[in-house]
Amino acid sequence: MSIVRNSLPTVVTLLIVSAFGMFGTGVATAAGYLAVPSAVGLPYGLPGLRLVPLGETGWAFTLTENLAALVLAGVVAWVTTHRRGGAVRAFFAGWGAFALGAAAAGLLRAVTVSQTVEAGLGAYAGLVLGALAASLIWGVILGWAAGIATLASVGAETAPARA
Repeated sequence: MSIVRNSLPTVVTLLIVSAFGMFGTGVATAAGYLAVPSAVGLPYGLPGLRLVPLGETGWAFTLTENLAALVLAGVVAWVTTHRRGGAVRAFFAGWGAFALGAAAAGLLRAVTVSQTVEAGLGAYAGLVLGALAASLIWGVILGWAAGIATLASVGAETAPARA
């Protein structure tokens, strides 16, 4: 039953990555400074779940984005299912899980991009470190949503059962 009870943070994470898939480019065009990391080759924002490729990107890029989004959701699901402690620890566990999942997704995206462009060792290291930093920033900025969802699942755990 704990998987069902703790699925709220995962659902929130999937909604966030779905929103990035549908509206991520619109946000980047409305607030151009958000696209600055993309100008130097780093992945933009969080990975987005998409059904079809965006613009001139191919299926390999779309599948990588989808896999990275599922990695993010998987990390949040695993950490929030196996967490222990009270409400404050649950909030920070959800927030930290989101940031950690965003970092793992960013690393996957950076490795894929560097392999696609056949980057040398220095460019590879720069892409990986830059993607790790950018993804952690996005994870910390948006991780509060998963933290609140984890906090709500703690409330569901401690609520008395109704007959």
